[in-house]
Amino acid sequence: MRNTLTLLILLSLVLLGPSVLMAGPPCAPLVLTSVTIREETTGFSVDTEYPVLCQTNANRTIRDWVSNRIFDLKKLDPGHDLTDFPHKYDMSIRYAVWSSPGQRYASVKLDVSVYSGGAHPNHWPMTWVFDLTNGRDLPLAALFPDTDPALEAVAAICRSVLPDSLGDMYVPEMLEAGTEPFFENYDRFILTTEGVSFFFPPYQVGPYAAGEQVVTIPYDNLSGHIASDIVITTGHP
Repeated sequence: MRNTLTLLILLSLVLLGPSVLMAGPPCAPLVLTSVTIREETTGFSVDTEYPVLCQTNANRTIRDWVSNRIFDLKKLDPGHDLTDFPHKYDMSIRYAVWSSPGQRYASVKLDVSVYSGGAHPNHWPMTWVFDLTNGRDLPLAALFPDTDPALEAVAAICRSVLPDSLGDMYVPEMLEAGTEPFFENYDRFILTTEGVSFFFPPYQVGPYAAGEQVVTIPYDNLSGHIASDIVITTGHP
């Protein structure tokens, strides 16, 4: 009788599949609050905001990254008083958070803007995909175990859609170089309910004036490339 019951339970798990594994998020609510850091001195201006998630390890990663960027800005010229350069060094950070299908993964994107001289600020995205069961960041190599063919597929899709997004600012050689199937070209990514989104900062695939570019690829279009455990938890093939 006990063996029969065990078999029935196992059969139910197989038949129900991902719906059993995705019964609910590992923690909730996803975003508990946010932290704002504002500092104004003679030579520096800092205005940053980042999320506090329901996962302690993830929060530590985000907090430390922001703190280190503020430190990097200040150490450029600790005594900066506008005497040699008549403009403040400036940093601004804002955030956005997404939940993956199945809610196991939380994606965080920081929009970073830093001015430390020159014609304009530098802008770039910083992203993490946190496994909410342990707070670890999901690297690109874990998302795509067989990396080379996966990045070839991603590059082909990005090259097909970005010319329209760039419009009059489409520069073929910039797009070609910025979408080569290399890790460093695609390591700014998130998992959303729609698919995997890849972010490209100014200058990577187009001129500065074109701004940040983003390509969201539906999970189904990456079938066979995404790691099997992520396939199960997101419920996508």
